[in-house]
Amino acid sequence: MFARLTLVVLLAAQFLGGCATASLLENMALAPDVLSISPEVLGERTVGQRLSMRWSGGERSMETVVDIADGKLKLVALAFGMRLASLEYDGITVAETRQAPMAPPGKRMVNDLLLVACPLEDLRRALPEDWTVQESAVREQGAEILRRAFFKEGVAQIVIDYFSGSPWQGRVTVLHRALGYQLILDSYEL
Repeated sequence: MFARLTLVVLLAAQFLGGCATASLLENMALAPDVLSISPEVLGERTVGQRLSMRWSGGERSMETVVDIADGKLKLVALAFGMRLASLEYDGITVAETRQAPMAPPGKRMVNDLLLVACPLEDLRRALPEDWTVQESAVREQGAEILRRAFFKEGVAQIVIDYFSGSPWQGRVTVLHRALGYQLILDSYEL
């Protein structure tokens, strides 16, 4: 039994430790600190997500559970039925516990979740001065989707598409041009 568990842990570590190339991880580590937004603006909820990350040279997936209650956002990342990391965000800091190596860093995961799920006005107040955000309805491949685009000094850096119109239900894609990766989130409220 112990040998089997050890094998699963080693496979998960190898799988997720290789989630991103060294340069992608270095870029992600250079990303700004987590946005200062109270989790309360997201509303109390529990959401399951299948998170896939793509970058030039690879793709990896994991399951996450996001729980927002009592002024805290908690996120648990899982792969192969094993807990990889636990994050807790209180609106200011991210506390992170990792049981296995994985990418992306906890602050990056929280920032991406905030960019996807926060109400537009809360985002505008929290973004650094040289960043702006716009939302619009766009038509792609015969379907109307909601698009949220983040601009730094007038150049689109992050584009988020909501295929169901909700950050908590259905598919959302995040294209992070500045850091060179794409996230695909398939979410469902629990």
